[in-house]
Amino acid sequence: MALSPGDDFLIHQYPEPIDTVFTGDRHFYDRYYFNMHGSDDTLFMVFGMGQYPNLGVTDAFVSVAVGDQQFTVRGSRELGSDRMDTTVGPLRVEVIEGLRTLRLVCEPNEWGLSLDVTFTAGTEALAEPKSFTHVGRRLTQDTHRLAHVGSYEGWLEVDGTRHEVTPDRWLGARDHSWGIRHGIGEPEPKGIGAKISADMQMGFFHNWLPIQFDDHMVKITIDNDHAGRRVLEEAVKLYN
Repeated sequence: MALSPGDDFLIHQYPEPIDTVFTGDRHFYDRYYFNMHGSDDTLFMVFGMGQYPNLGVTDAFVSVAVGDQQFTVRGSRELGSDRMDTTVGPLRVEVIEGLRTLRLVCEPNEWGLSLDVTFTAGTEALAEPKSFTHVGRRLTQDTHRLAHVGSYEGWLEVDGTRHEVTPDRWLGARDHSWGIRHGIGEPEPKGIGAKISADMQMGFFHNWLPIQFDDHMVKITIDNDHAGRRVLEEAVKLYN
């Protein structure tokens, strides 16, 4: 197994290098999600990044809706053996202070969308309940997630217009989730499990609602399975 710069940190969870995850399941992932708005309907930004160690791939995107137009930049590359390298084409995420401050960058490019903004948490990170889904006896989802609301500072340029991002009005939410979720990457053979579900997975209804107020966050999660049965629910209030 290859060593990486991450192996010099005191963060190992089991006796393998950091770039080797606990399971050989091809569907293991580790992902960021961010959204940002200017407290009005001028624009809305979503930024995402994921690593898929057992597929050997990392990818990222940023998408901004302005009026009735949408601008998107996507990137993908071979993951390699350094999971601390979060550069994907023009996109990257920098952890400045864990569970507190993260920087999002999209370098200038041919698609007319670039940014350099820093997210600062307004509340403590909320550790959500683990999510489990089974198809027959097979575990198809086993994930953990943390959630935050906060403010942004920096700049964003889209379609030739530059927006100065200031923390007094540019707000949003983020999450970081990791674990197993089927449906990632190339499809696998259906096998005898197709008797239970033709594609070996059944849909679920996922409501993830971080609601941001001036001095607190209300975080609501409600998950129902394909038959409408409640499998997860949580409502939490966190003050700044």
